[in-house]
Amino acid sequence: MSGAWDFEHRPRRLRQAAVVLAALTVLVHVVWAIILVRGDTGVTIGTADQLAFVMVGFIFAGVFLLPLRIRVRVGEAGVELSGPVRTRLWGWDDVVGVTFPRSSQWPRLELPAYEHMGILAIQATDGQLAVEAMGGMREAIRRHKPSAAEPETVADR
Repeated sequence: MSGAWDFEHRPRRLRQAAVVLAALTVLVHVVWAIILVRGDTGVTIGTADQLAFVMVGFIFAGVFLLPLRIRVRVGEAGVELSGPVRTRLWGWDDVVGVTFPRSSQWPRLELPAYEHMGILAIQATDGQLAVEAMGGMREAIRRHKPSAAEPETVADR
């Protein structure tokens, strides 16, 4: 992998939603841990149970924070897509181009044999930020593989 990247982008709204959801999850689990001790439900809930409620909340929050890993980077080594769980680098020999179909929520990294990967880091819900990110990504790709930066060239393959 390359140490220097010409372009890097992460989705804004998805990141905000993930942080809010994680915080709410922890808050709800803490409140449950406090409230469940007060009433007589027929079940004895002790300190260990309360801590378990809170810990489960933190575990769920950690899972909800996985989208914070999503990003796209373009550099000398190629195009790197990081998803919630896995990161993958495609060298310039494997990159055919980048397209953003009108009906799609995110652009696609076009690969040989008419295969493609969704670029989750650039999302239509981000509006103008997504447009600027797509322009920046195409410019970075143009520096390394000019034919891959033009959507018309990719569409005609």
